[in-house]
Amino acid sequence: MAGYNQGRMRGQSNSNIKNRKRYERKWDYESVRLALDDYERHLQYVLDHLELDSASTADARKLFANIHPSKEKCFDTHRLLSSSTVSKAARALTRSKMDTPLLSRRIRDLERLVGKIGWTPITEELSYRLLEANGKAGNVRRTLALLELRRSRGYPPREQQNDKYKGANPHIRPGEKEFLHALTSIQSAQLPLRRSRNIYLHESAFSDSALDNPTRYLDAILINMSKRGVSLRPEMAARMLDCYASTGRTGRAMHYFYKVRRDPVEDDGMYIPGPHPTHLGKAGLEDWKAERRGEGAARMLVEEKEESERTLEDVSEEGVLDLEGLDGDDDENQSGMPTHSNRRTKIRMSMQPLPPFHKIPSSVKGVPLIRNRYQPITSEGISSISNETTSDEIQNKTMTKYEWELDRDWSLALTAAFAFADSLTHGACGHDPIELDVVGWNTLIKACCRRGAIHRALKILNETMPQKGIEPDAYSYNTILAALARVGDTRYLQEYLIGMTNKGIRIDKYTAQAMVDGFLNVGDIQGASSLVQDIFNQHDTLPPYTSHLKIIEFALANGLIFEAKRHVYFIQQLWKWQPSKHHDERFCQLMEETKRNPKLSKEALLKLFRYFGEELSDQDFF
Repeated sequence: MAGYNQGRMRGQSNSNIKNRKRYERKWDYESVRLALDDYERHLQYVLDHLELDSASTADARKLFANIHPSKEKCFDTHRLLSSSTVSKAARALTRSKMDTPLLSRRIRDLERLVGKIGWTPITEELSYRLLEANGKAGNVRRTLALLELRRSRGYPPREQQNDKYKGANPHIRPGEKEFLHALTSIQSAQLPLRRSRNIYLHESAFSDSALDNPTRYLDAILINMSKRGVSLRPEMAARMLDCYASTGRTGRAMHYFYKVRRDPVEDDGMYIPGPHPTHLGKAGLEDWKAERRGEGAARMLVEEKEESERTLEDVSEEGVLDLEGLDGDDDENQSGMPTHSNRRTKIRMSMQPLPPFHKIPSSVKGVPLIRNRYQPITSEGISSISNETTSDEIQNKTMTKYEWELDRDWSLALTAAFAFADSLTHGACGHDPIELDVVGWNTLIKACCRRGAIHRALKILNETMPQKGIEPDAYSYNTILAALARVGDTRYLQEYLIGMTNKGIRIDKYTAQAMVDGFLNVGDIQGASSLVQDIFNQHDTLPPYTSHLKIIEFALANGLIFEAKRHVYFIQQLWKWQPSKHHDERFCQLMEETKRNPKLSKEALLKLFRYFGEELSDQDFF
């Protein structure tokens, strides 16, 4: 796959492709996958012949002659088993756009095939490409084994090879490239925790293969770096600490604020707001509907188009009505509303109770707590409470929330993260002592927020970093604001937003996004919409477009139609915005991207309202 296959069109030669600009090329992933499949099939074919010829002692020439009598074909087969070709195959795997679990299986299958054949020597190039592929695939132990192999054979640590790209990432220093692959292997192996972590399980219930606590693997990387003469820098230390923050959020860091419901729409287009008492049975439900209609609670939603009212836009090129989406669940019908079991449904949102007070930092600050100091039962059914622990110590222990978060029982992985960071400042595994920079402390803040230890994160922000002479940046505040939003602490959200402005820290789109999420989580839709407008007017920034859509969706799902239209009016103001000499280039580019965003166009807004059974008229636009 070393040739050009980017952006190839029918009838286009290789020379034309080479002359195209880099940003116009598109890598053909399917072509890479097909080439890899053919390569593995050929290796399997060779292995089958090898096993038939009792080939542990078979001669290569004799084997190739049995495979094909042509000398040219035999030479090609021998070349496919060379270290150079296997290196290219391993590199192609990393560029085939496979999901991480599939990539992990494919690279191990390739290694097993080549290993069983036994005619491919491991060279410096092959060992590095296998290291790179296993790193991206999340095969941590295999990656560390290849690191040790390269050390034992005296291979120098790899740098960025191509001089053209040496300046592309100034944070990578000579010799650090392959160790970054080793760190990537840890974070790739943690992908299942990030995707679908069971927030109801304690950390002790996870197996070692989940890598919730990667300390031993980080120590192995540090030892290999020390033995090969690669010094540890604060930037590399921050990348290592990020492995503690790449395992997803625990239950202490989140709360479910709402549930999305689907209420059926009556055949005549009338909608009766729920919840519907389905436990009353069919007859009781009908009586309840008749009673609600008599009270005037029912209202007409967007009507479905009649056959005579459908326009030419509803007719496909073949001259028949386009009924795509009428079958199946959660499809859209002609009215634009979702359907369930061939019946229109109204999307509704029901707000859940707010989090308990001990989850909200502003509510529990400085309050003494009495809690049970017990360890959850592990998957083996063994408790970690020692026999020397008295019953009084187990049952009653008064401490503040911050002291509780400092306890190792709060999160063993978080305790290990701070212990690992402390070891780096004293010199770990043969390295000189280092001091963490702002990125390193931000990573520890992120780890605290992911484990629900927000008070500990605030302690780092407000005290530890200033004591070290390090000024928190926008990432420091945005990480904490996002954590506060996930527990609905609007009081602290507003306080720390004011703190950012007082310190002159620039408010960006992630700041606005966190503020919007926090207000929406507690059901303050009006406050979220007003906040976006205030941040736009005072700080010349906007949240991502998804935040605008989220505000409208929350308003429509809660029946606040006028609040949704108010935010649509604000979006229309963004369409009419014109730059002036007081606006910088960054803000002008942001506004142009917002104005051109198809998700915020008039057609998209009309479709969004129809999805919730509401209608935007021409009077709602100016």
